[in-house]
Amino acid sequence: MTPVNRRVLQELCLTLTALFAIFWAILRACVQSVTIDEADTYLFFASRAAQFIWYPSSNNHVLNSLLMWITTCLLGTSSITVRAPALAGAILYICVCYFLSKRITSQFTLQLSLFICLTYNPFIFDFMVAARGYGLATGFLLAAIAVPLWHREKEARSLAKSCALASLFLGLSFTANFSFTFVDAAAFLAIATWACQRRGREPVTNILVASVLPGLSVVLAICGYTILNWPKGQLWWGATSLAQTTHSIVEASLFQLDPHFEKAGLYRAMNYLKPALLPLIGIHCVCQLIVTRIEGAWLRDASARRLGRFASALLAIGTLAIFTHWLAFHLFGLLLPKGRTGIYLVPLCTLLAGIIAAVPARSWAGVWCHRGLIAAMVTLACYFLLCLRLTYFEEWKWDAEVKDVYPLLARYNHQDGVTDIGCSWWYTAALNFYRMASGRETIEEIKSGAEPIRGKQVYVLHGLFDRKFIEQEGLAIVYKGASTDIVVAVNPEASLRPIAIDP
Repeated sequence: MTPVNRRVLQELCLTLTALFAIFWAILRACVQSVTIDEADTYLFFASRAAQFIWYPSSNNHVLNSLLMWITTCLLGTSSITVRAPALAGAILYICVCYFLSKRITSQFTLQLSLFICLTYNPFIFDFMVAARGYGLATGFLLAAIAVPLWHREKEARSLAKSCALASLFLGLSFTANFSFTFVDAAAFLAIATWACQRRGREPVTNILVASVLPGLSVVLAICGYTILNWPKGQLWWGATSLAQTTHSIVEASLFQLDPHFEKAGLYRAMNYLKPALLPLIGIHCVCQLIVTRIEGAWLRDASARRLGRFASALLAIGTLAIFTHWLAFHLFGLLLPKGRTGIYLVPLCTLLAGIIAAVPARSWAGVWCHRGLIAAMVTLACYFLLCLRLTYFEEWKWDAEVKDVYPLLARYNHQDGVTDIGCSWWYTAALNFYRMASGRETIEEIKSGAEPIRGKQVYVLHGLFDRKFIEQEGLAIVYKGASTDIVVAVNPEASLRPIAIDP
């Protein structure tokens, strides 16, 4: 096989991997049940009059709510239309990761494994689908960080225009999710510093105006009202230590191997290696840095120096974001990132590891460190591919079968005229979403409190946590979830006709 043909096949493989990621995200958006947080976003902000889009609330990711309102108004309410903004963010994120993977290295093995680690990480993938603002915010953040590389790649003449583009991306990232405040600010400082160093004869005022004005204008236009009217007590989700932050992100990133592969040898091997994967990559990164620093590999050529500067910028952005957030925690009690609010750390750390792996070494020690790091990244990429899931999100796994329950409630409504449904708070919002999306039933708005409301004919309950209620009311369970604890229970005194439930 000629080198030309090999390069064509490698390019095709990377492209197909990117296209499959987009396809899988869209498929998940169509298949998966709408969850409590997604439903709350739609019910509270996107399904009501336009002014509610800007209502100040921690659950309101303004840009996402605005786009959700537009898509549902134009195309109707469905799981795909409420998730359309997240899918747009996913496509942007995948495209940027494709660009960065190719610019960081020309070594195909590393290129492909880096791209897979960036996009197929189950934590990242969940929020490329979920109808929340995290995926949009991450996509715009990474797009802004990629602008300096794009500027050099395209040999763009106007530095101010590149700064304006990065500023616009950062402004959109902030409007998509306020938890990106610190990392967006850190990225702004890094990009402004880069631009000032490269400005040549261009006045520094032009660079600063281009770096500030587009992003600030977007922020004020989209969520100025929300910020000015922000109430106290909204920011209640977070960690109280950096150890909790790290644990929440690692746990979500490694959750969970697809049980369909549990009989395969590769599944057992990956499950065994799981606790060591990230520490192994971290150790290899440190060793590679030490060896290449001693060898002077980062100074050997212009490409390595550019990668070194980009890696330094990524490290500075992540460190500054966490440090300023840590200061805010100790000074003002603002909780540290936890899980989804720290999702931006995943692509930053992954890119940093990919850049370190991309710098080759000359000595035998450097060569083995280089090979070991690439092997570890390939292993992690294989692990992520085995984590592909189609029916649930890690954070809301208990909501995975709500879409299967609503048709049963609809049949009770059409067959027996049941309009008042009792429900556990776990499922109320999602069922109300499906009630509104259907529009064919006369079911009243489903309500719940700390405990299910008594005296209903039909209930949707959590089989484990509502067991005492089921026993006290003498309810008969007519449906049990196959993979979750959701159950449908009926009052035996309600005289409802039996309904055949498909297996």
